[in-house]
Formats: sequence, C-alpha cells, structure tokens
Amino acid sequence: MRRLYRLIAQILIVSMVWMPFSIHAGMIGTDQVAASAQDQSNRDTVVNFMSRGDVAKKLETFGISASTAKERVDAMTNEEVSKLAAKIDSMPAGASDDWVWWVVAAVVVGIIIWLVWYKK
Repeated sequence: MRRLYRLIAQILIVSMVWMPFSIHAGMIGTDQVAASAQDQSNRDTVVNFMSRGDVAKKLETFGISASTAKERVDAMTNEEVSKLAAKIDSMPAGASDDWVWWVVAAVVVGIIIWLVWYKK
C-alpha cells in the first residue's frame, strides 16, 4: 500500500512540474452569458421553425431539404439569426395577413342574418 502512495505522489510531482503555471481563471460577465444564451435561444427558434411540417414542405417545394436548411442556419452569423428569429416571433399565429377580411365577412353575414330574421 505504501508503494501505491509513493507512486501517486511521484505522478503528482511530475504532473505539477509539467503543467504550466500561467493558467488563469477569469470571471465571465453576466452580459456575456446572457448574450450567449440569447444567441442559442434565437438559433433554436429558427431551427424549430424550420422543422415544422408546413415549413419543411414549403422548403421542399423550393428544392431545399430540411437537413440543408439546418446546415444553412448553422452557417449563419448570430446577427442574421437574431434578425430572422425576430421576424419569426413577430409573424401572426395564423400565418395569414388578411384576417381583416374575415372579420368584415363575419359582420356582413351577421347583418344579413339580422335583416332576414327580424324583417320578416
């Protein structure tokens, strides 16, 4: 057992001599951690959007496979990904900009039903 302790001590001494003494541990600022987390969150948002079924089908109609789209997102800079993620987050949930016409149509149908019902 004593030989084992002596061997471990010798290995530790040799490793201490070979290791450089100029290794410094630095503090990482909160802003750096938050920026890194935000960049990863934006990248995840874009990748999740690309992996949706309707988006994948639309990309395939353009001749781009889902794996190619993911590779292209991985190749984008953080600024490009954040701009794209902001656009994705600001898009309407129904993916249709003409919801006003549906409201107008519902009002017109409501007026027609009211006129027919009450003007007998």
